[in-house]
Amino acid sequence: MEIHEVFTDLGRKNDGESRAKVLLDNDSLALRTLMRLNYDKTIKLNLSDEIEYKPAPLHEVYTTINKETKNYVKLISPSLSRDKADNLFISMLESLDPREAKILNAAKNKKLFVRGLSRKLAVKVWGNRIFS
Repeated sequence: MEIHEVFTDLGRKNDGESRAKVLLDNDSLALRTLMRLNYDKTIKLNLSDEIEYKPAPLHEVYTTINKETKNYVKLISPSLSRDKADNLFISMLESLDPREAKILNAAKNKKLFVRGLSRKLAVKVWGNRIFS
């Protein structure tokens, strides 16, 4: 299940237990990394605050957040110039499903708001495995 589908399913649940189950049933490195990007204030990406990108048409989607997760490390590296990091991030966003690109960009800005999703729920589900 893609990340946007997980979040859609999560938004349909009405109680904490069923929301936690959705996250656990769809546990992935990509999902945990998005939680860290969004909720961990110590993570700072080497990116400009505002990133302008053109959403990919659905028939031109080449990758998923699950596949792009490995590239986030490059975005933290101070050895990569901000312009190069911005261009790398833009190319990621433009190759994703527009719904996934919106999610990733929001998490980068720590402004990912999804019905039923909270830091408290993420800590309940993953605890110290993703938050220190």
